[in-house]
Amino acid sequence: MNGPWFVRAVGDGDTHRAETEHWTTDGRAHIRPICDATTLFTALNRRPVAVPYYDDHRCPDCLAATRKPTASRRRRLAVVR
Repeated sequence: MNGPWFVRAVGDGDTHRAETEHWTTDGRAHIRPICDATTLFTALNRRPVAVPYYDDHRCPDCLAATRKPTASRRRRLAVVR
């Protein structure tokens, strides 16, 4: 399962989905994004965002990683008349 979205910077494509998150005692979130789990950043937002307000701020690599179909999830087709 992928974590919520966190804002790294206000630039385009710099809101990332968390692979892991660590909260400090002062309420800051340290995030490892799913697009690059070797990177650690401190999120600008104090609360996770379920749906980013602006679509162009979402990281395209985080979006691609969350949309990959898994072997356990098959597509089912239905015939509708």
